[in-house]
Amino acid sequence: MSLSTCCAAILAALGSSKVSAPGNFRYTSSLSSYYSLQTSQTQPDCIVQPASAADVSTAVTILAANSANPACRFAVRSGGHMFHAQASNIAGGVTLDLRDLNEITLVNGNADVRLGVGLTWGEVYAQLDPLGLTVAGGRIASVGVGGYIVGGGLSFLSPKVGFAADTVSKYEVVLANGTLVEATATQNSDLLRALRGGGNNLGIVTRVTMKTHTQGLMWGGTMMHPTTTLHNHLLAFIDFNKATGYDENASLITSLVYYYGISHTISTQMAYTGPPSSSPPAAFSNFLSVPWVTTNYARVNTMRNLTVEAGASIPGSSRNLWWTQTAVCNLQVLGAAYQIWWDSHSSVQNIPGIVWTMTFQPLPPSIYNRNPTTNSLGFNSPSRSNQPLVVIQLIASWASSLDDAFIRTKARELYDSLTSELVTKSATDPWVYLNYAADWQDPITGYGTGNVAALQAARTKYDPNGVFTSRVPGGFKIPV
Repeated sequence: MSLSTCCAAILAALGSSKVSAPGNFRYTSSLSSYYSLQTSQTQPDCIVQPASAADVSTAVTILAANSANPACRFAVRSGGHMFHAQASNIAGGVTLDLRDLNEITLVNGNADVRLGVGLTWGEVYAQLDPLGLTVAGGRIASVGVGGYIVGGGLSFLSPKVGFAADTVSKYEVVLANGTLVEATATQNSDLLRALRGGGNNLGIVTRVTMKTHTQGLMWGGTMMHPTTTLHNHLLAFIDFNKATGYDENASLITSLVYYYGISHTISTQMAYTGPPSSSPPAAFSNFLSVPWVTTNYARVNTMRNLTVEAGASIPGSSRNLWWTQTAVCNLQVLGAAYQIWWDSHSSVQNIPGIVWTMTFQPLPPSIYNRNPTTNSLGFNSPSRSNQPLVVIQLIASWASSLDDAFIRTKARELYDSLTSELVTKSATDPWVYLNYAADWQDPITGYGTGNVAALQAARTKYDPNGVFTSRVPGGFKIPV
């Protein structure tokens, strides 16, 4: 088959080993590795698989030079975990699949590690675990380094180091004109700050240098509770997420889950990054006192084991959707969110394969106050008064494309109902976690006017023609 103008030009520049078209094995293999079926079923004109930053530069230079050609729009893919169909893929354009950018190199006496953005966090942990080291990375092994890092990044280590992006000391970035630059605290420092939460608006990150942390065996795992234990469970969550006395080694995610044709349950994933002991950490004692149905909590061997357990679904096995909100954390908010979720599940419970999940994730001041002026995330406002927040997320998965529109409608209704309830309770917070946001949400605006203005200035400086704003339709854009 004939290739589009940009695909043909990139093929001529990089060769057939790095550019594949529909029908090619590498093309099919790349598509089948996406997390969500919506994304894997999206068909670009060609997939480019660069092996170096120089290859990325060549491709971007060609794409930017043909910006008037609709077939030269493009998408950038790291792990391919976002569910939006065009967040990391594109219909009828060029997809840059960065998974061959997979360097893992310890530097500075093992104090830092250089990571190619095409890696998954499971691959990173598999290399670092045997050395007794880790980084503030993803909590699901299949998540990619690139998208996670430019979205901010919540980690098991976040209570003691902040957002994952704050631990990046150097970004290597291909700009829209094809130039490869470095962003550090002393070189292009405005770009460094912008990339810490600014998404895919400013260039293509090809490599990051992150601080390493000593990490041996961990205590962690998952407990399953019946919904009859809800009240005690929410009390335990609120006590855990306290503003003072928070154990900075402790992390958890509590999920309210409906499984198609099976049951409702409360699932709590716990992780403790401090030294493990023969008894569970005191931070989780309130949860452990609640009767459970099943449990596999225990000391686990590695960070990788825990993140594999957290995301054991098979890539491309289901259709997915999620959204997120941030709120003041108290019993009234969590109880109302539970009730709205519970009331909503009856309308979707007969959808084949449906898993309808609402998660609560602690966001204490020990996370969001740690580096508030050196990222773009919007926590440099004093208005929160050091109060505990909670990140609320809906996660839906199902089997058939025939149910897409219905699920999307019901998910949006649930979002709107919860938003209304939070407004009534004066419990809203403007921050929206970019990596959890639905395609109808606007996380960057939620960073606040000052941070948005700084991002706009960075875009004017580093992408004056707006290539990554106008030619990359996927992702969340800095407001014009």
